[in-house]
Amino acid sequence: MFEFFSYIGNSFNALLTYFTNVDSYFFEFFTWLQVWYIKMKFMTSIMFLKVSYAVATTLLDEIGFNSFFSDLFNLLPSEIRFYANLFRVPEGLGIYANCATTSLVLRLSR
Repeated sequence: MFEFFSYIGNSFNALLTYFTNVDSYFFEFFTWLQVWYIKMKFMTSIMFLKVSYAVATTLLDEIGFNSFFSDLFNLLPSEIRFYANLFRVPEGLGIYANCATTSLVLRLSR
């Protein structure tokens, strides 16, 4: 009989603890909801950036920037080309052109 009353007391104590902690449950739920929202917003921003980069590289290929830049680079004297390749200047200029074009695509598509 003592175990029965102990069980009833523990049940009411658990119910009372639940009602005293309800506000923290709402706080944790809304915290989780905001974290989820920020995560989804961040993921869509990254996806938008990937798509913009793909559009920018396609745009540079369509206008012939890479072949034009390669032709201009090959017109340089061999010594300058050697040092430019040594310091990876063509890759750097290609990355800069891709970044600038991606920035342009991002600005135009917003």
